[in-house]
Amino acid sequence: MNTSRQSLGTLAWARHTGGRLSRNNQLRLLMEAALLRLNARLRRRQQLPFSVDLDAIRIPDSGLCTSASELLASVSEPWLVNHCLRTFLWAAILGKKGQHRFDEELLFVASALHDLGLTSASAQLSPRNVECFAVEGAFATETFLAKHGLDHRRREVVAEAISLHLNVRVSLSHGLEAHLLHEGAALDVVGARFDEVAATTRNEVLGVYPRLEMKSGLVAAMKQQSDMRPRSRAGLLCGLGFISMIRHAPFADHT
Repeated sequence: MNTSRQSLGTLAWARHTGGRLSRNNQLRLLMEAALLRLNARLRRRQQLPFSVDLDAIRIPDSGLCTSASELLASVSEPWLVNHCLRTFLWAAILGKKGQHRFDEELLFVASALHDLGLTSASAQLSPRNVECFAVEGAFATETFLAKHGLDHRRREVVAEAISLHLNVRVSLSHGLEAHLLHEGAALDVVGARFDEVAATTRNEVLGVYPRLEMKSGLVAAMKQQSDMRPRSRAGLLCGLGFISMIRHAPFADHT
C-alpha cells in the first residue's frame, strides 16, 4: 500500500476531504500532468505494440462479479457500460504486458463500478455530501461490497482503486489493481498507451464492446461534474484541457 496514507486520491484522503482539492493538491496535479505528457512522448518512442488473444483473458464469473455487472447495466447508459467493461480488458491486457499477477475478481469489480459516481445509484448506496464523483463512487462501492459479504481488506482494495482512478498518475505503490484500473481507464478515455497495444488486439476489444457514443456521453458527464464540483479533480482536469483530450482520443465513436 502507499506509504503516505492520506496522499491525493486515497481512501484516507477521500474520507478526510470528501474529494475537495487543497491548494497543494492542485499544484501536485498540475506538476504530474506536465510530467505525464513528457513521459508519454518518451514512451511512444520506446514501446513496441503488444498483442494478446482475448481468449487468454479470463472474465471472472463469481457471484460478486455477476452482481457488479448487473448493477452496472441497471444504472448506466450503454456507452458507459461498454466503457467500464473495456476498461477491464485494457487493464488486463496491460497487466499481461507487464507480466503482473493481479486479482481478476477485484480488478473486474473495480473496473465495472469505477464510474458508479456518474450515476444516480451512488447517492442511493452511500448518500454522503462529497466533492468528487470518484470518491462518491468509491464510498457507494464499499457499501455494495459490504452487502455482498466481501471482507474489509478486499473492499478497501476495490474502493481505493476507484477513488484513485481520477488521479493523473497511479503508481504501483498504491496497489496493482489500482494501478491497472487507472491505466485501463486512461487508455479508453484519452488513448494513453494506445500505441503499446497492437491494432489487432485493439480491434478485437472494440468488436466485443463497441464505443457507441462514448466521447459525447463522457464529455457531457465531465462538463456536468466540473460545473457541479469545481474544486474536484474533475473540475481541475477539465480546466487543463481534459475535455479536448477526450474528444481527440485515437478512437472513433460508433466503433
